Amino acid sequence: MEFPKKAKDAISKAFYDKVVEILDKKEALDDEGGVIKGGETIKSTFKGNVQFLVQEQEQLGVGLVKRGDIQITCPTDTEVAIDDILRYANVRYTVISVLPYDSHLTIVGQK
Repeated sequence: MEFPKKAKDAISKAFYDKVVEILDKKEALDDEGGVIKGGETIKSTFKGNVQFLVQEQEQLGVGLVKRGDIQITCPTDTEVAIDDILRYANVRYTVISVLPYDSHLTIVGQK
């Protein structure tokens, strides 16, 4: 069943109140061939609902384990991928999981 757009809009308005930045990763090689991570600029932003994960959360009965430091739910049209770098409250997170649902995306990130 498709989740109605009107319901998605109501959820967005009520819950997606935090601004999260997607950073543009830049890397260069030094004279010896080592990778130098350059300054990260903001590629885009999106609004979402942010939860901090204090410990592993297990989904009982299914046996799934989420490992991460932050979980963000956001609109399904948000363009984010695994290994993207996100910044929220001046802390950087690497995206380790992006799970789509009818009404939202769930993003899990690690510091």
